[in-house]
Amino acid sequence: MSVKAGSVRTVVFNGAGAGTGLTSLVALVEDGHVVAEKLMAGRGASEHFAPAIRELLTQNNWTTPPDRVVAVIGPGSFTGLRSSLSLAAGLAAGWNCPTIGVTLGAAIRATLGRPDAVCVSIARRGRVFVDPPQGPVTASQTADLDPTGWACVTGDAVSEKTDWPCPVLPCEAPYALGIVQAAQGVTPGPLMPLYVDPPEAKPPAAGLRPAPL
Repeated sequence: MSVKAGSVRTVVFNGAGAGTGLTSLVALVEDGHVVAEKLMAGRGASEHFAPAIRELLTQNNWTTPPDRVVAVIGPGSFTGLRSSLSLAAGLAAGWNCPTIGVTLGAAIRATLGRPDAVCVSIARRGRVFVDPPQGPVTASQTADLDPTGWACVTGDAVSEKTDWPCPVLPCEAPYALGIVQAAQGVTPGPLMPLYVDPPEAKPPAAGLRPAPL
């Protein structure tokens, strides 16, 4: 593939999707245009990231390293984030290119062009993640949400509540270009997952097995 002078090529990952909708993706973006992308259901996407990005790179003849890798770091699916971010980091290391991580809320706000939107996304056990324009990302029971003062709300968990006092903007997941736009001005660095919740894995109640003799 011949790369034009000054072009910026980006490999994009989103593994934050936790539902059954097409909320996860891998994509190739060049100079603000989506060259190719593959959308996947959030649940179960982890096993498909590697073959999907391999297919896109091969089909579009991206045989030279991209300029950067941009990925959604969370909040969202523990397994999806772990899989997509480890793959993104490994590829970037092999390509010797920088990585940039953005939150799910930042990517959705960029997709919508609404920097004032609060993103609510599916979490475990009937809760939602709340990603505001300012402040930390938190998790809350839907009944405990206090949307007072919110300009608008969006995300794949908006259907969990029917009496929002602010406008609801439909957007279950960010577009590839939204993820790239959210990365503008963000300093490159390691892709650290934003889990919010601790992992559910716990030691066995009876304790760990003794070390082999």
